[in-house]
Amino acid sequence: MHKLFSAILMATAAAATVACGNGKGEAEAEAEGTPLMMPFARTNVDTTTSILSIKDNEFEKAMPKKLFYGEADSAQVEKLWPGDSVPSSISCFVVEKDGKRALFDTGNGKAKGGKLVERLAMLGLSPDSIDYLFITHFHADHIGGMTYEGKPVFARCEVYVPQAEYDHWVTNGDPKGSAARAMATYRGRLHRFGYADRLPMGVVAMAAPGHTPGHTVYQIGRIIIVGDLYHGLSLQIQDSRLCADYDMDRKQAIASRDKFTVYALKNGLLMAGMHFPRDGMMDFKIDTDRATMPGLDHR
Repeated sequence: MHKLFSAILMATAAAATVACGNGKGEAEAEAEGTPLMMPFARTNVDTTTSILSIKDNEFEKAMPKKLFYGEADSAQVEKLWPGDSVPSSISCFVVEKDGKRALFDTGNGKAKGGKLVERLAMLGLSPDSIDYLFITHFHADHIGGMTYEGKPVFARCEVYVPQAEYDHWVTNGDPKGSAARAMATYRGRLHRFGYADRLPMGVVAMAAPGHTPGHTVYQIGRIIIVGDLYHGLSLQIQDSRLCADYDMDRKQAIASRDKFTVYALKNGLLMAGMHFPRDGMMDFKIDTDRATMPGLDHR
């Protein structure tokens, strides 16, 4: 593919690396239980909409660099990232708009050390204050917080999941598995949507397969919530071809990562990623005339 017009500012990639460190000592810091610098952050997007980033992880988190080696990428990873691990997180997001609240993903859950509900409480919010729950995909660190001891954590909200993801893990997968059990807990309030369906709060769902078959990104106004489009932002923003081992289809994952990164840039969106470091967000409302991104210039 030809060189893509101009994508994220080189300064954006550099700033992400500086802000997150160079990866040295990150694995050790996590093992020692380094307290989180920023467990939550709020951004007012406009007069009617805000986004609240909440970390589900208790301590600072990093992805081992070797997760990105693949079958032939180790030399490129070593070239771009000198440390042993890449800063990361497990984040969930609450979008407030016109008096309604939507939660995107639920983290690992209390039984596995997840801190989402505890941190919601610190902010004066309860699970019952959530009107809608949207799920990007069915991995355990995204749906684990839906239930606790076999009961729904968010007892009042309506739940929206991609039909394609449901089909892979439940309909054509394990009907007695953890994903199926979590979905069954919300029976009567579970909505399996197609990408042409109209969703509450003006949320638009878009297919972003690769990480999982039904992996989905959501846009609400200027906010785009991208799930696991990136696992190691500071590394992958330098070369979008690098995939974490968790991606089920590398080719599709790369295509989705490129597509929605360029889309966010072109439209000046606020991108929120479940494994982004620091506050979990990166704002693309910038001057695109000066923007370049080596990671997308490889084709």
